[in-house]
Amino acid sequence: MPRLTAMPVQDLTLETAIDHYCAAFGRDALPCIAGLDSAMAGAAAVMLADAVTARRPLRYCAIADALGGPQPPECASL
Repeated sequence: MPRLTAMPVQDLTLETAIDHYCAAFGRDALPCIAGLDSAMAGAAAVMLADAVTARRPLRYCAIADALGGPQPPECASL
């Protein structure tokens, strides 16, 4: 896997974090981010960026579990 540099915090938005994450692991590896409100979006962006820096993809429900958000439906992961 090619090494990707860490994203500067001031440039970090959920959209850019998603693009960076998908470039590192592929769109199919993106964890569920459905149902996030704007307060959770910043934390989710940091989690995605940290996963890229650590070179470890997140579990499908990792963001919802960490932020106490709504659990994604299981059928969405099929």
